[in-house]
Amino acid sequence: MQLRDQALERLKSFCENNLGQYAKSRNFDYGPERRDNISNLSRYITHRLIDEEEVIKSAHSKFAYLKIEKFIQEVLWRTYWKGWLELRPKVWSSYLNDLKNLQKQKENLNFQQAIDGKTHIQCFNDWVHELKQYNYLHNHARMWFASIWIFTLKLPWQLGADFFLKHLIDGDAASNTLSWRWVAGLQTKGKNYLATKYNINTFSAKKYETLKLNENASPLFESENFEIQPLHFDKIENENSLFLLHNLDCTFLQRTKDTFNHYALFDFNQVLERENFSKSVLDFKSSINLELKDTLQNKFNSNVVIKNKEDLLKIIKDKNIKNIITPYLNCGFENDFMSEIKKIIKVTYIIREYDKYCYPFATKGFFAFKEQIPKILSKFL
Repeated sequence: MQLRDQALERLKSFCENNLGQYAKSRNFDYGPERRDNISNLSRYITHRLIDEEEVIKSAHSKFAYLKIEKFIQEVLWRTYWKGWLELRPKVWSSYLNDLKNLQKQKENLNFQQAIDGKTHIQCFNDWVHELKQYNYLHNHARMWFASIWIFTLKLPWQLGADFFLKHLIDGDAASNTLSWRWVAGLQTKGKNYLATKYNINTFSAKKYETLKLNENASPLFESENFEIQPLHFDKIENENSLFLLHNLDCTFLQRTKDTFNHYALFDFNQVLERENFSKSVLDFKSSINLELKDTLQNKFNSNVVIKNKEDLLKIIKDKNIKNIITPYLNCGFENDFMSEIKKIIKVTYIIREYDKYCYPFATKGFFAFKEQIPKILSKFL
C-alpha cells in the first residue's frame, strides 16, 4: 500500500472509530501496542503525506467543532509552532550554536547513561528503549522524558532535543525545539513543566513504584530575547525553472496549478546523515522518496533525483536553470542546506495558503493563537 493511501486509511479509521473519545482518552499512554486513543497521524502530517487541511476537514465532517475542539487544537499546535519559529528563526540558529558548544558533554557518563537507557529512573529507561525501537513516543511521555532529562538528570535541554529529533519519525524542528524549550521554562518564561510520580503513574499503563524525581525544580533562564522578524513570501517566476519536490511536502503538487520547465526530486537524506539521524528515520524518508520518484516519473516524465550540492549544480548547468522553485522549507536542517544554495542561484519557496494565513497569528503564546482558530476554520473548511 502506498504511504499516502495508508495515511488516508488511518485518518478515516480514526475519525470513524476513535475521534469521538479523543478528548477524554488522549493523555493516557497505554504503551506502543495500544495507540487507539490517539490519531497516529503525526508521521504522515510531518511529511504532508496528508496535510492539516485534510485532517481538519475529515474530523469536522464527523463531528461538530465543540465535540472535537481538543483534536483540532492539537493539529493547530503544530502549525502554531512552525509559525512561531518562522517569525523568530534566530531561535533555531541559537539552538544549533548551543549544540556545537555542548559536544564535549556527550562524552560525560551521565549523558551516555541517559541515551543508553541506563539511568536510575526506570520509566525514563523504558522510554529510551521505546523511542529507539519504535521511533515514536506518546506526547505525554515526551513531556515526562524532557522534564526528567532537564530537571532530574540535569542534562542540557539542547542535547535532549537533538536526541529526540534524530530518532522521531514524526520529528519536526519547530515542534521539537519549542516543546523542549516549553518544558524547560524558556518558551513561556518562568513557567516550566515538571514530571511527577503521581502524573506518570496515573496516565501510563506501566506503574512505577520507585520514582525519585525533582518535582520542585525552578525553570531555566536565558538572557537572550528573540525579536520577531517579518515574514517574507516569494513571488513565483517560472522562466527557466526547476521544480524541486521534497518529502516535507509530499502532496504539494496536488495543491498547485503552476507548471515548470523541469522537475526533480531532492533527497535530503545525505544532509540528515551528516547530522546523524537514525537509520529508521532515514529509511522512512527513503520510502517516501521512492513514491515521490514514481509520481514525478508518471506525471512529468522525470527521473531526476538530486542528493547533494554537486548534483544540483550539475543540473543547473546542464539545463540552464535560472530559478529553482520548491515547496516552502521551514526552519530545520533542510532549510539550512537550501539557504546555502540561495547564495549561488535564485531559489523561490512556494508557501501554501494555509501556512501563509496561519503563520502571522503566531506572534504570542498559543492561547492568543487559539483565539484565531474560528477564523482559520471558516477560511479553510
